[in-house]
Amino acid sequence: MRRRPPAAGIAPRHLAGWLFADLFLVLFLVALGMIASDGPGAAGAKKAPKPSASPSSAASPSPSRTAKGPTGLDPKRHTFAVSLSSGATGRAAGKGNLNAADRKKIIAALDKEIRASGDGRRIGMVITFGVAPQSMLGAATDLAEDVNATLKSRRPQAFCGGNVGTRPFWSGGSADRVEIELYYINACEGQR
Repeated sequence: MRRRPPAAGIAPRHLAGWLFADLFLVLFLVALGMIASDGPGAAGAKKAPKPSASPSSAASPSPSRTAKGPTGLDPKRHTFAVSLSSGATGRAAGKGNLNAADRKKIIAALDKEIRASGDGRRIGMVITFGVAPQSMLGAATDLAEDVNATLKSRRPQAFCGGNVGTRPFWSGGSADRVEIELYYINACEGQR
């Protein structure tokens, strides 16, 4: 027996879910576009503060980051690696057990990267990979957590406030090394 095609203008029921999903996706993208726009009436728009009549001792914002410039987290990652002293991965397993020489190497590498790529911006997110064989996975993650804590405690002025996201991960390889990915924030509120 031959099947009859559906009548023109009537969609099969199984397509209704896809139509709803597509419509939802379009509305979601429109809403994101409205939030991301810097035009008047944007959902996330803020009014500029009025200048005070008396001179202020606060420094003005960086000239390269004006209100009309890019805002938010810069998606470009800046990666650098630091080789640590022998046994650093195992020592970090108790968290907070990196030695002074390793902390100094980490901070020196961070300072070097900020000078090379920071462009006056602050850090908005840090992803750190503790590098070690899979058998040391937990210790490598603890190492990454300790590195993140070191960065934030030793260079708090480099970060955009205390609510900067840091994430520890593991990456395979020989132990006693970390790989750090920095993401700068283009406009940190209160940045000077």
